[in-house]
Amino acid sequence: MKTHPLKSAGILTATAITVGLALTACGGSTNASTSSCTPQHSGIQTVAPGKLTVGVIDIPPFSSYNSGKPNGIDIAIVNKIAKDECLEPAYQQATYADAVQSISGANIDLAVGTIDATEKRLKAVDFSASTYLDGMGITSKTGATTVTDLEKMNKVGTIDGYLWVEDLKKILGDKLVTYPSSVELKADFDAGRLDADVDAYGVQVLQFKDVAGVKVALANEKPDPRVGAIANAPEAAFPMTKGNNSLREALDAGITAQRGDGTITKLLTDAGLSEGLGKVASKQYVVPAS
Repeated sequence: MKTHPLKSAGILTATAITVGLALTACGGSTNASTSSCTPQHSGIQTVAPGKLTVGVIDIPPFSSYNSGKPNGIDIAIVNKIAKDECLEPAYQQATYADAVQSISGANIDLAVGTIDATEKRLKAVDFSASTYLDGMGITSKTGATTVTDLEKMNKVGTIDGYLWVEDLKKILGDKLVTYPSSVELKADFDAGRLDADVDAYGVQVLQFKDVAGVKVALANEKPDPRVGAIANAPEAAFPMTKGNNSLREALDAGITAQRGDGTITKLLTDAGLSEGLGKVASKQYVVPAS
């Protein structure tokens, strides 16, 4: 499912292999299908009766298939919803290239892995309520937190395909260098050939965890109107079967409850991410078709 507005399937696969798995506290499977269980919403329609079939895209710390033992922020959110609805989560590996097709083909009920709500995707699937923002990160040794800080640098690197690339090109000109994936980008930053690494914030937090002298900042915390992906950050949500209102009601209620009681914020901060990622709009922001 390339059309992830921030990153391509290839980028994510390489990044997931590179940064590995760092969130073991969230996840696992939950068998909530018991005769004594009373669902919070009755009559939920799923691909397999009594089960919630979920495609897992590898993008730690948000989700990882983890050799059949899924974990991550998204997994924890889904497990809680499944338990409340007396459904047994059944996880299978997925990619951005095939997730929407698997949902449309009634092979899975939904997919997880920082998938942004976009107008293009809404033609094929519905989306749950937003879980958190898909933010832009700035990694540097100087503590840069804004695009204005980037303007003072000699060389800044980012990845082709991200929403912010064209805006940054207009602002930074020849100072901006683009790369095919996070692997090459990080290599040049580590080698000192770049003053800043601009990538998906969640990916960077894992990449640079415990690296001395390097700071990762969430650019969305200090919005710059010149960069659309900062001023209007994409919102991650769960794509699901189009027209399945019974499932969408359950997902929306579960996500809204977990946002409201601080569960999602705690999942984010426990993973070392900024609580700012949890500040989604009151009305879901859908990325317009380009």
